[in-house]
Amino acid sequence: MDKHLTRLWEEIGDLLWDQWSALGVAGRASGKSVPFVVDPEALLLATIRFGAGDGRLMAEVLDWLSQNGGMISLQRLKNLQTSSRVGTREGLLKLGSFMESAGFRNWKSLVSWASKVPVLPGSGGVFGDVELRGMSQAPDCSRSEAFLLRMRGVFGVSSRPEVLTWLLTHDEGYAAQISRDTGWFSKSVQVILNDLELANLVVSSPVGKRKVFSLNPRQAILSPSLDRGGLCWLSQGPFYLGLQYVVQTLNRLAELGDGSESVKAIAVRKEMPMMNAAFRQAGMEDPFTGGLFLKGEALLHCFEEGVVKLLISLEQRSFDSP
Repeated sequence: MDKHLTRLWEEIGDLLWDQWSALGVAGRASGKSVPFVVDPEALLLATIRFGAGDGRLMAEVLDWLSQNGGMISLQRLKNLQTSSRVGTREGLLKLGSFMESAGFRNWKSLVSWASKVPVLPGSGGVFGDVELRGMSQAPDCSRSEAFLLRMRGVFGVSSRPEVLTWLLTHDEGYAAQISRDTGWFSKSVQVILNDLELANLVVSSPVGKRKVFSLNPRQAILSPSLDRGGLCWLSQGPFYLGLQYVVQTLNRLAELGDGSESVKAIAVRKEMPMMNAAFRQAGMEDPFTGGLFLKGEALLHCFEEGVVKLLISLEQRSFDSP
């Protein structure tokens, strides 16, 4: 499965570059579309995990942060790291130190915080000193991919932009669901929904013991284009978490080499529940459906088929929910 691991790293790298390019980072892009609203905090954590080995990418991202770091929510970065553990401790420590030296003194708190948080095992996050070129641009917030940053320009860097963006990209939802997908505390989300309902910007209806909220009317809220099916919300924290479990499993299978199928199947089975849960939480179709009921060669075949499905999703930029 070594060839799958190589292709997976390439596709993840392209996806990271394309998202950062959409936000104004100077550098290469694959030319493929980014069919979802870019989540800058989840993207930053994923770049620390998967992009640290690409010195050019890290240099350009840090260059962009040195100019546009005020658009990043430090609190949300911490929230997403707590829930997904995608970022690495070394990368978060280095990021905090860099941002503090770049003049963002509030990022000093990331250094002390990151030293205490649990992280996923695996490589990534170790990037060296970089030379900033000063080539990055401010994001073009007229682009759909940068819509979340546009909302932050209107409402400030807070939980409100994520809640509104989530509502714009979904037919309806309840507070706990929006909280889980956006990385903000449920109580904060509920307060925002209540405020929006009072302002008649959202409507609610009871479903069992919960209230379901939707925009009212959807087409009148800042960006009609988001309501034409051209862009979606992808819960990127769990998405990158799922990718990390897949990469971790492929690395483990490579280490086992010519080992027995039963030993390899045990390695796959150990990680598969977390993979499945992460991709489901991201709102994607589970690429490893049925794998938990299989053993030995059948389980390995199911896993390989799932990796191929995931590669196709990345290549075609198709992240549709089932």
